[in-house]
Amino acid sequence: MPSPRYFLNHFMPFTGYPYTGGPTACNLCGSAESVVVAESDRRLKTLKSIACRQCGLIRTDPMPTPAELADYYASAYRADYQLAFAGGPPRVHLKRSAREAAFRAGLLAPMLKPGARVLDFGSGSGEFLAEARAKGCEAIGVEPGRDYANYARAHHGVEVLDDADEDARFPEGYFDVVTTRHVLEHLRDPADVMERLSRWLKPDGVLFAAVPDMATTGKPAHERFHFAHVHGFVRETFDLTARRAGLVPHPHYPRENTAVVYAKTDAPPVALANPGLAERLAVALKPMPPAVFLASGAWLWPMVRRNAKAVRDTFVSR
Repeated sequence: MPSPRYFLNHFMPFTGYPYTGGPTACNLCGSAESVVVAESDRRLKTLKSIACRQCGLIRTDPMPTPAELADYYASAYRADYQLAFAGGPPRVHLKRSAREAAFRAGLLAPMLKPGARVLDFGSGSGEFLAEARAKGCEAIGVEPGRDYANYARAHHGVEVLDDADEDARFPEGYFDVVTTRHVLEHLRDPADVMERLSRWLKPDGVLFAAVPDMATTGKPAHERFHFAHVHGFVRETFDLTARRAGLVPHPHYPRENTAVVYAKTDAPPVALANPGLAERLAVALKPMPPAVFLASGAWLWPMVRRNAKAVRDTFVSR
């Protein structure tokens, strides 16, 4: 169980998170010019988010260092967002993951043929790997979360690597299918990782990628920002990230905003720019001032709902 200091550091409103970080250029286009989008998160904690003035990609500023992010995911992430203080995934998570895995397997069914090589980057508790293997595919996962990776190995008998941080981990053009769901937003280098995944993909392969859509409606602006997501995407920046990696939306698969099946393209590179997008995002995503938001009470129901779900997922359904 985390200490009282942990809860103060991660949940006390109007205070910052326990990290130092540093300034970084945009991982997508390399520009250092930016527009401030928000200065607090869904817990009303101090957390500045900026949008790249050239391409519009949203990032945390200052950006946590690699060591700070590694320590956070090793010691705090599951407790921070799921109240999962120990052990593997709760049953509610497993049911939800199984539903999503079945949907993904159905979407990609034309490519999941016997003998197809499949990589799930950020494979979690292994449900999609199990779906792919059941279809006769050679499936392998990458999952740095030790408890979840161990669960996948023990309960599904699938192969899961702890990391794949080097290009040489797999040969170029090795996989028929690559998938990554709700992973890129957690990374310091999402555009670089997308390029690596693209290199591992066969010329006629497909890459399914999904991230939260920062432009989603029906959610208060504060709710879209939190410490674990060090990058934020909208449709334009997600497609530009893929385009930098030599990928375009596949014409034969449906897309849902920032959940897309991509294919390789031989088209020449494009300018890594979305003129005016950063300024539009700064207007569209601008939260209320924290004190006004607190006084409005608009934060109360989302907080109750989110924490009740975390308690149910972690304790009630084990």
